[in-house]
Amino acid sequence: MDLRRLKTIFIFVLIMLNIMFCAVLYSSRNYEKEEQVAMTESLTKLLAKNMIYLPGQVELPDSPDRYSFYLEKMFGNDSDLATRFLGEGWERGQNGEYTSSKGRLLLDGDEFKFFIKNPAAKALDFSEEQIEQVCRDEMKRLGIFSELYIFNGVNFVDEGIRAIFTAQQEDAVFFDAYISFDVSDKGITAISGRNMISNLDVTHDGETFFSITSILPDLVENPALKKGVAHTIVSITPGYYIGETEESYRNILALPVWQIATDSGEILYYDARNGQNIES
Repeated sequence: MDLRRLKTIFIFVLIMLNIMFCAVLYSSRNYEKEEQVAMTESLTKLLAKNMIYLPGQVELPDSPDRYSFYLEKMFGNDSDLATRFLGEGWERGQNGEYTSSKGRLLLDGDEFKFFIKNPAAKALDFSEEQIEQVCRDEMKRLGIFSELYIFNGVNFVDEGIRAIFTAQQEDAVFFDAYISFDVSDKGITAISGRNMISNLDVTHDGETFFSITSILPDLVENPALKKGVAHTIVSITPGYYIGETEESYRNILALPVWQIATDSGEILYYDARNGQNIES
């Protein structure tokens, strides 16, 4: 047999092997897709029987890689936070209220709201670009690490616009680490937020998030969803959650979680390491 014929046979075998490999790969992917569709349909029926509805437009995300985020909170105690916003010489009132000539600060656990007595920081116009810039300038003035926050746009409130910033590291979103600024034609009138952070370290766990399809059946027994009332799931999002911490704890671990939101306003968190419900 001559060399040319051997080469032709060899090429033909390679082509056939490639065709067979592609066919097996396509069949495998098609099977996985069909299996996913069947699982989603079964899950949707189970939830619907309990008046929890999963619309077709709400996708079930794949499980992303899991990371450990170690955060450092900006303030070790409420007094430090009050001094940052109100300056020295503030007075402590009741129910988490602090006051000074600069304004009024309300504290409730890890959440705060500062009402500015004499607004000064003004935007040149009400474009989102200007709003973001004036808010970031105010962050720098207050010593807030603006580079750890991304701008999430604005909402309209009674006296103007509320600009929202959330802590984010690449694709990792922190659901309960955020800062909001109320902006009117007077300038920035109020600043509110939760869990302001000054540093963030990350390590890869070498694992992925606990499967969301394994978590969703637990909604049937979740006490946060009232029985006999219809609930529609509007979003399912992977991210990280800090939760409430003791005032003296500055270095904390953010938990990987699935956030499930419903049309009734319920926000549920499930630990993405083990699928357990987190009471928030």
